[in-house]
Amino acid sequence: MADYFEPDPVGALDPTGILTGCIESGARAVLLDQAGLPPEFFDLSSRVAGDLLHKLSTYQVRLAAVVPDPGVHSGPFQDFAREANRGREFRFFPTRAEAIDWLRGA
Repeated sequence: MADYFEPDPVGALDPTGILTGCIESGARAVLLDQAGLPPEFFDLSSRVAGDLLHKLSTYQVRLAAVVPDPGVHSGPFQDFAREANRGREFRFFPTRAEAIDWLRGA
């Protein structure tokens, strides 16, 4: 069983595809990297991030996203990232190593 699923960063962010890949790989967590996230993910009004997180939470799949500097994104996204980091389901990390440690440690 895999510790986490890491989707191919090429192409659109597909919440259903990510969830399916996670389940098929036997993982209960997803690792995303900023380089593979579309700009819409960081624009909360687009609902891309919200749709993904809603789908993952419905199936109790955890998410770690590597976003080295949330400060380069909008104020609402920064607030969202701070709030997410208080929970246990979704977190944002400055490095890949920290994200993987969190996914493996919980």
